[in-house]
Amino acid sequence: PKRVRQARVNIGESEDKTTIMHVSDTHLGYENREKTGRESTVSWMRDRSSYENIDLITQIATERDVDAIVHTGDILDHEVDQETLDITEALLIKLSKADTPINCIIGSHDHDSANPQHPDSANGIQWLKSQIKKGRLTELSTNPTAIAGSSIDAFGISAGNVGINDVGKYQSREWAPSDISFSTASSGPNILCLHDGVTPYRTHDADVDLNQLLTRSRVSFDLVMVGDEHRPKNNDFENGYIFQTDNGTPVIYTGPAMRISEPYQDQDAFVTEISITNSDIETTRHLI
Repeated sequence: PKRVRQARVNIGESEDKTTIMHVSDTHLGYENREKTGRESTVSWMRDRSSYENIDLITQIATERDVDAIVHTGDILDHEVDQETLDITEALLIKLSKADTPINCIIGSHDHDSANPQHPDSANGIQWLKSQIKKGRLTELSTNPTAIAGSSIDAFGISAGNVGINDVGKYQSREWAPSDISFSTASSGPNILCLHDGVTPYRTHDADVDLNQLLTRSRVSFDLVMVGDEHRPKNNDFENGYIFQTDNGTPVIYTGPAMRISEPYQDQDAFVTEISITNSDIETTRHLI
């Protein structure tokens, strides 16, 4: 909230800038829906493969020299082939060698990739686990993770409050703000990453009331970054991805990095560069 950021400036904390590339819903393996028959597709799905898309995102992050990448879930589609995973792993290695850390939460399609139904598909969750083990991905949780060695702490709640190591252990993916307990953070700024249907983007059909979650939290969040939604609210690409909670905390969506919903038929997907200081948050969209 603004009053918190202003207080930090008043006590003389530094104004160092940290840049984060917000990426979401890359749905690696999306083009496999055509042969697996699982879930719907868009008519332009052959315009660009999901691995070509992730290559372009890597190029943007490298050219912009961002401090870190934060992925807010659905890294993978529910049926992902090994070739796509191998190509993506090479890109993760490239980013790791460039000292560009990637922090993430997972979405519902990542969950489902643990149980592929097609013989040409790989176990996506096992692949994600291997990338974390090798240090190429860092999963966010209710404990703070420092972003690129900065003063920014990031927290995350994966879809249904089910993280990578808990996939397959729980039947229900429903959760409430009362289920969440965040560990104490530093003085911030603090970021929360989510992949569920939350207010204020959603109203009566929201999975979680974001205002309640922030009110109950012991951590004061300066920014909420959300995945999951595949279209801007009211199909308004100018204003339909940026909101505020009741206490003035900005809520930013970047939309799907793959053009996987009807509003994107004549629109480019994008990633969002977020520049953060103790007193300001600025966003810049980069078309893919």
